[in-house]
This record gives sequence, structure tokens and C-alpha cells, in this order.
Amino acid sequence: MFWYIFIIVICALIIAASFLARAMHRRASELNVVETVFKTSPEAETDAPGSAKTETARPEKSRFCFISDVHISMMPVRWGDILTAVKDAEPEFLLITGDLVNRPGDIERAKQFIFTLSVGAEIPVIITLGNHDNDVAAGLPGGKAEFRQEFTSLKGDVRVLDDEYTVVGNVLIGGLNDASAREMPCAPLIAEWGKTAAEKGLEFVLATHNADLLLEADEGAGQEKQVSGSLSVVPEGEKPVSRNRFAFCGHTHGGQIRLVRGIEFSLLKKDKLPKQGIFYGRHSVRGFDVYITSGIGCAMFPLRYGTNPEVVVVILSRM
Repeated sequence: MFWYIFIIVICALIIAASFLARAMHRRASELNVVETVFKTSPEAETDAPGSAKTETARPEKSRFCFISDVHISMMPVRWGDILTAVKDAEPEFLLITGDLVNRPGDIERAKQFIFTLSVGAEIPVIITLGNHDNDVAAGLPGGKAEFRQEFTSLKGDVRVLDDEYTVVGNVLIGGLNDASAREMPCAPLIAEWGKTAAEKGLEFVLATHNADLLLEADEGAGQEKQVSGSLSVVPEGEKPVSRNRFAFCGHTHGGQIRLVRGIEFSLLKKDKLPKQGIFYGRHSVRGFDVYITSGIGCAMFPLRYGTNPEVVVVILSRM
């Protein structure tokens, strides 16, 4: 009798696990489109010495789309769904903050994906590198330069930022290489880009894969510091006061498979901000109004629980 009961229990667990895995795989393919508004202050236009007041020339809104953590070989989301979401948003550009690939064999497929978005949406695609991208690039004969060339040579307007900035419309995008491959401090670059944006009367957007790099911004660089934030998009009336500095990051997958009290970050990961509960949504970190996305791909398994892949539609709206 014991063995009959044991076999029945095991079979029931296998069936339950199968249904759970199917549900988690289905969730990993269900794309969310999240719209978030960042209020910008026109007073910041004249903060930099010698900057000219451009209040009448600047548009009332800037609009772009943001995704991260493509993980092309582990991305159950249909490409057409992503392209449709981006085209429907009518953005000025698309920002992708890294982890396009997991291994060298993924490069060609990732290039096809970027080509689809760049040409299909007819907008610039701005890319920063993630930890997986840097690992793959390190194994190429031409290193990171070869990796970047694979994407910047595509038809359309594809730009890969490695501690560089670019301008699209009214927005200066400063792209930092990932924390895992940094050789130089990022604080001077952040300060320089912010000053340049202010002098030119542009909105300043900082893009990097891992939000932990924001802990090096401004004074106290490199120090661990508790910061404020919530785990969901901040309600419209309660959004952080901005100094016209915005940051967009990925890396955490929003938890991907969220466990109780975020123990996957406190026990299994080394990243600092997630240990403080900051791994998804809107936050304020070192003077930046930050959005950390859940990404669109997966790590290890094409499964999600407690979070969905997403395309973020960002609106920078003047007060």
C-alpha cells in the first residue's frame, strides 16, 4: 500500500510541476507595455555656466522606448510583438541596455533582431553592453571592437555606446559599459555628460546595464549607501522630484522568478541595490530618477514567475 501511495504522490507532483512550468513559460512570452512619465524641470536648462536659455525652443515632450536583457537564445517573446509595441508608441529612438547574447553563436540571431527593430520601426537603436555581451566580446578575435562592429554595420541607425554619449532629438544619451568590465571610474563621465546636456539645453539620459553603477555617481563614489525606492511604478502624484537626470537599467530581470522577500538577491547575487529591494520599477538613486526594467529575455530557463517581459514607453514631459 505504501508504494502505491508513494507512486501516486510522485505522479501528482510531476503533473503539478508540468502545469507550473507551462504557466511560467507562457508568462515569459506575454509581453507587457508599460508607460511611465518623467517630469523635467525647465529651470535646469540654465544651471550650467554660460548655457543659453532655450525654453521656447525645447519641445514639451520627448518620447522613447526602452528594453533590456534580450538574451536572444532565451527569449520566448515573439519579435513581432516587440516591434508592434515599439511602432505603436511612435518613439524618437529605442534604448537597449545590454545582454543581447549569451554565447558567440547568438550574435547572428541578435543582429537579425536588432535589424528588425531598427529598420522595421525606422528609428535609431541605441545599445549599451551588458555583462554577457562583454563575456562574449572578450572571446572574439577582435574583442569588443569586433562585437560593436557586428551591430553598428547593420542597415539602419544602430549605435553602440561604450562610455560615450550620443544625441537624438532633444535627448543626450550617455552610455556606460557594464560594471563587470569597467576599467575606469564612471563618476567623471556622468558629471561631464550632465554638464554637456545642460549647456546644450538637452535632457540627460544615462543608460547602463547594471544600476549599481549609479552608486558611483557624484560625491561618495564607490561607497555603499541606502537609497530610497519602491518595487513598482511610482503613482503619478508621488513620483520623485527630478533634477533632470534620468537613468535606465536592466540586469535583474525584475527577479524573473521572484522568491519570498527577494531572497534570490540577498542570498545568490552580489549586486548591491537589489539587496536593498531595488530591482524593478521607479526609484531615486544618487540624484537620478531611475527605471529598472524586467527585460524581455530570460537567464538559465525561459521561465518567469511574478514578473513579465516588458517594453517601457518613456515620456520626458516638461513641468
